Amino acid sequence: MSSMFQNRKFKGGAYTTVLSVLVIVLILLVNLVVSGTVRPKDLTSEGMYSLNEATEKYLKDFKTPIEILYFCENGKEEKVIQQTAENFAAKSENVSITYKDPKAYPTLVFAYTGSEKMPNNSIVLVREDDPDYFVYITCEQMKQYYISKDLQKQELAGYCAESEILKGIVKLSGEENTKVCVATGHREQVLTDDGVLNQTLTNLLSLNSYTVCYADLKKQAVPEDCGALLLLGPYDDFSEEELQNIKNYMTAGGHVMWFLFNTGYDNRPNQQALLNYYGLNMEVGLLCEPDTRYTVDGHPESILRKFGDSNSYWRICAGVTEINQPRSSLKVEPVVTTSDKAYLCQETKDYSYKPEYKTGKFYILTKVTDDYQGKTGIMYVFNTHYFLGDISNTSYANGEVFADCLGELCNKESSISIPLTAAREEGLMMSSKTMKMWTVIIVGIIPGMILLAGFVMVFLRRR
Repeated sequence: MSSMFQNRKFKGGAYTTVLSVLVIVLILLVNLVVSGTVRPKDLTSEGMYSLNEATEKYLKDFKTPIEILYFCENGKEEKVIQQTAENFAAKSENVSITYKDPKAYPTLVFAYTGSEKMPNNSIVLVREDDPDYFVYITCEQMKQYYISKDLQKQELAGYCAESEILKGIVKLSGEENTKVCVATGHREQVLTDDGVLNQTLTNLLSLNSYTVCYADLKKQAVPEDCGALLLLGPYDDFSEEELQNIKNYMTAGGHVMWFLFNTGYDNRPNQQALLNYYGLNMEVGLLCEPDTRYTVDGHPESILRKFGDSNSYWRICAGVTEINQPRSSLKVEPVVTTSDKAYLCQETKDYSYKPEYKTGKFYILTKVTDDYQGKTGIMYVFNTHYFLGDISNTSYANGEVFADCLGELCNKESSISIPLTAAREEGLMMSSKTMKMWTVIIVGIIPGMILLAGFVMVFLRRR
């Protein structure tokens, strides 16, 4: 009997059987991954199916019991929203998720919406220790759109499911809000036509438990309970009353974030006077960086600077420098600067360097501390208001810079900034060199090794 298992026919058959089983198992595994039964590692370039690191950090120590009710008919789930909700439950032992078919639970739907209908992929966040305390998030709230080039229809730009869910969780946790005050009346480009913050900034502030108020400093002083005053790209000059109100606020230990609007020329004496008072000067011209390692596609007016693991993006910048011999009570700290070879361009179309341009190291983000009679005022000066326009750009860390600086001014232990999730799934990107290497491996080396193994087996059998 034992000789039967030693002959060539049995060995050859066993080899073929084992190889066939391995191939079948490989095919089954591939099918399981593709179908979603086995969840693969998130290889999308923007982490479509992963939570932001700041969110995971927040959830790690989160104590409030929250249930995520995911309302959707079976088979109509939107992958990004569903995965995002599941990730919240997976990252915190105090967050759970339950699926509900809105058609099967009309009474529950009415309790949360006041209507008998609820769109698929809507979410209700409920405090388990107080079921009457909940947040309802529609599917549309977790999406952002843009108008197509032909202005005929809206196109899906991406998902904000993570920020909306986290915003709701923060609200349910009962964290106390801090008031921030936005100065108005200077044609601030960041504000909408209605004179309020755009949706991106509103969401970011709400996410970090800030309440926004608005003030015309020509008519009133900065509110005493204000955690920080925001000067968001004022185009027009300050009045004498505003100048004094801002100084009084800083003298009393107030905190300011000032995003400069660069006109390219000096026509706002009161803005310049306020900068000088706090040890800084705004130079005439457009700030350019000649080192292409720190620019976007070699454009000198588009400057990149590292923040954590990502770049922050600074464009259409003013050239800010420190004045000679500032007041003794001031401490001027450059947080982000250019290289020593930066220059101030005086042209509006050609940004290339010319010998007559002023060169040197310029401040991009500056922290100014002013100590007066035992009280410390702090001002962060950003050299471009365009910085705020790129907060929602997933490629850059502008949102994190903004949230961290404001968090420091308002004594927040941690700050959160969640970028928009891409609308389309983009897999792991490879360079052409890497693609060629894998082509050689898959098309050439692996088949060659299999053929070689076959020749070796044939040779061994014949011996």
